[in-house]
Amino acid sequence: MNLTPVYRAALLAFALLAGLTVPMLAQSVLLTDYKGKLMPVISAKGIRPIVEAGGKRVVADGRRYGLQKVEEYLPVFISLRNLDVRTHHLELNGNDMNYEFEIRSSLETPYALEDVFVVLELDTDFAGKVLFLHDIGSLEPNKPTLLFARVPLRSGLGASKYQIHLFSRGHEVLHSKIDAMRREAVVDRMTKKRIASVKEAAPTLLIGPQPEYPAALRKSNISGKTMISLRIGANGRVYDPVLKSASDPAFGESALTAVRMWRFLPQVKNGRPIETQAELPINFDPPLEMPKKS
Repeated sequence: MNLTPVYRAALLAFALLAGLTVPMLAQSVLLTDYKGKLMPVISAKGIRPIVEAGGKRVVADGRRYGLQKVEEYLPVFISLRNLDVRTHHLELNGNDMNYEFEIRSSLETPYALEDVFVVLELDTDFAGKVLFLHDIGSLEPNKPTLLFARVPLRSGLGASKYQIHLFSRGHEVLHSKIDAMRREAVVDRMTKKRIASVKEAAPTLLIGPQPEYPAALRKSNISGKTMISLRIGANGRVYDPVLKSASDPAFGESALTAVRMWRFLPQVKNGRPIETQAELPINFDPPLEMPKKS
């Protein structure tokens, strides 16, 4: 991907809005300036932010950005597969130049998501704190989508940290690279909120990653079936998942890996959440080919 001077200038103009940065792993909304006002970013066009003004979507100034804490994540999950993060620089006549931060991953979700964009939050010694916006577009259920972006920087990063934020229509979503303990605490709060006034309800899946088609079976291109036995706790967490049957052991292993990360809204009886024993069929279809980088 070639970076034009205009593209580079736009990236290097990113600045953080004072007082609006939040601790890493806090759910947030991305804000930018539009005609002197701070507005939530609801989508992106390339690297340009789009906000809603007067009932219409408009391209914002995008000179300044900030992440502001909000109550909760959108209850969907995106898996980042084969994440590869690296830095590059060009040495010319003994001088380092053209520093770049590169990220590549395959995104997969069981949900149909629109207006998806990524925000990379870089916290560096040499370049300071930088936010980078990149449009992803729509994600189709169970169809891998390539994320590939390069962030040009003024200088090397030095000691640095990075955080990936994924958004759909302006709402931050949970993903597989968020620390597991943090995700559990977040979903605990979301679960309690959703059943607070419920009197009777069957257990329903709230959030969880799509089981990954086993790499060892990709050449065979076969479908698979599994049956998982599990307990759904009163808190919606999955306990003691056991593989009851599988058309191939690799399918069973993949199904168990995913189910251990699932969270349900628990069964509610007489206004109280209760534990439930369940058997859950999980089927596998051969994966679609990974889209090639343009």
